[in-house]
Amino acid sequence: MVFFRQKTAFSIKKVFYKYFISLFVCTSCVLIFYCIMFIRSSYRQMSNNANSAMRFYVNTLQTEMSEVSSFMQKLCYADNSFQLLTLEDLKGSDKVAIQYNITEMLKRHVAPYECIFVFNEENRVSMFAAGSSISLNNGSHKIYLLKESMRNYWFNQDMSQLNTWLIYHDENNSVLMKTLRLKDIYVCATLDLNNFNLIDESGTDASFFSYGFFNREKILTNEDFFAEMGITVNDLNDTIPTPLFSKYVIRTMPVENTDISLCFVFSSDYMWSFTQILVFVFILLTIITCGIIIYIIYSLNNILLYPINRINDATKLLEQNNPESFLANKDTNIIEYNNINNALAHLIEQKIVLNNEKQRETFEKDHARLQYYYAQTRSHFFVNCLKSLYNMLECGEYEKMRRILISLSNHFRYVFHDNLKLVTLESELREVNDYYNIIMLDQKNPIIIDQQVDESLHKYMVPSLLIQTFLENTAKYNRHNSKLIIFSIKISKTEINGVPVMQIHLTDNGVGYPPDILEKLNSSENDLFAKKHVGISNLKHRIGLIYKNNYRFAFYNSPSGGACALIYLPLLEETETMQ
Repeated sequence: MVFFRQKTAFSIKKVFYKYFISLFVCTSCVLIFYCIMFIRSSYRQMSNNANSAMRFYVNTLQTEMSEVSSFMQKLCYADNSFQLLTLEDLKGSDKVAIQYNITEMLKRHVAPYECIFVFNEENRVSMFAAGSSISLNNGSHKIYLLKESMRNYWFNQDMSQLNTWLIYHDENNSVLMKTLRLKDIYVCATLDLNNFNLIDESGTDASFFSYGFFNREKILTNEDFFAEMGITVNDLNDTIPTPLFSKYVIRTMPVENTDISLCFVFSSDYMWSFTQILVFVFILLTIITCGIIIYIIYSLNNILLYPINRINDATKLLEQNNPESFLANKDTNIIEYNNINNALAHLIEQKIVLNNEKQRETFEKDHARLQYYYAQTRSHFFVNCLKSLYNMLECGEYEKMRRILISLSNHFRYVFHDNLKLVTLESELREVNDYYNIIMLDQKNPIIIDQQVDESLHKYMVPSLLIQTFLENTAKYNRHNSKLIIFSIKISKTEINGVPVMQIHLTDNGVGYPPDILEKLNSSENDLFAKKHVGISNLKHRIGLIYKNNYRFAFYNSPSGGACALIYLPLLEETETMQ
């Protein structure tokens, strides 16, 4: 019996990612394998080049050491002129001729980086010959100083070190030396390690490597380079393997019959001169492979992931309330995809309608709350004004009544407008002056207003009764204060986090805020049913409804006494509206 296999549901998106990941993993494995082989081959080639150059240097040095030793043996024990030089009763003219012959012999046999000195303790004999590199780089004065250093060294040493290769290192010299003695005459040959340069003979490009000599205690040459690379003498003596991806490769080799070794440091850039073709093939293969993968992803994305991308676009446009741009970008001729586009556009339009209704309801609620906050203010000020007008009428103070009625009518007109709307700073300052005229007609003790306002800010919008509220509190809570009260208004433009804002600084020299009231005013939650400083509390609520979180408040008492308020509001011109 044949059973039909039941079809199982699967996700196109998962299948797409499955194929993509498989292709990417296979391609990555091939490229990684090729890269590893490339690096290993380059590293091996670079190591072989370093070893070859280093062996050439060491063999050259050891050959020169052997030739110098042989020449010194022949000079001391087989040369007749040198044998005659050891005689103490040698005549002056004969001595000069013999020294000249020996000096010429030394010059013919000295290497470019070599010096040979002949001397005795009484300075009866003093000759030397220096190689071309030493003469060119050091000059005769330094060669003379080296000769004196050799004299002082050997006259203070025992004779057990004769006929052996030793290292002599000071702040000016780093030489490998060997000395023979015949009677009282010393023959000292030195190989200057600082001038041991065989680049031309080795055929190696010196721009990719540096070298130096070292022993167990110190690095003898090229110390600045090793210090810059962070390589110490311990690293060289321990022969720690160089990491594969290090910026340099270190190789060392001892010099026979001495206690020194030669170190070669090759830059990793050196591999480029051997592997340019491999690098080009690797880059070309990588570009072709990535191009194929990108083309496959692009093709499959247009066919398989189109609905997912359109739904994602629609989700973003739900926040922007813009269905027109969504419909304008439906670049497809597939009927099913067009149906998806139309359904998503209809969903966006419905969301816009619901969002507009929600904003309208929120506006109405905010407007009602603002009216409630304003109605919460006590009406004792208006009652007091009516009482004052009655007393003026009884006393026949008609001119005074006329002034207070004009100021009071302006104040009523300003107070009873829609509190959800903003007013210009110029209007608010004008209201402060009208209110000041009213309270001065009914105030026993005078109040002085000090205004320092940037006139360029007059056109910007602020909440109504912003400054008047603080002036009212100053007049109310300092009514029985016997000293002269000064209410200061300082308004300027500043920046917070690079954004320009309006800074409003309101102060007086009165009794200041009580500690409990000050704590409540600076808290994030305000008491809607407070009995003191109700106007400031209502003002904070109104500003929070208008500006949301785009404002700052700070209340404090000045050290000399008096209430202070610091307010930061965004700069909004009269043509702008709050969202």
